[in-house]
Amino acid sequence: MTNAAIIRSKALNALKALHDDERGQGMTEYVIILVAIAVVCIAIAVQFGGKIKELFTTSNDQLNTVDTNL
Repeated sequence: MTNAAIIRSKALNALKALHDDERGQGMTEYVIILVAIAVVCIAIAVQFGGKIKELFTTSNDQLNTVDTNL
């Protein structure tokens, strides 16, 4: 084998090893799942944010009323 053929063979082997390497695949899948969950949570907060704020305000007002009656 010539030096060029050896270098080409080593380069092809290195590229094949890089292509077959799946070590980061699991972590990537977890990140995608976490991002999807975060997007759903943000969408829920945006959709129901006003209603949730209203419920907390009402609860706070009622608690303040109880405090003043004591």
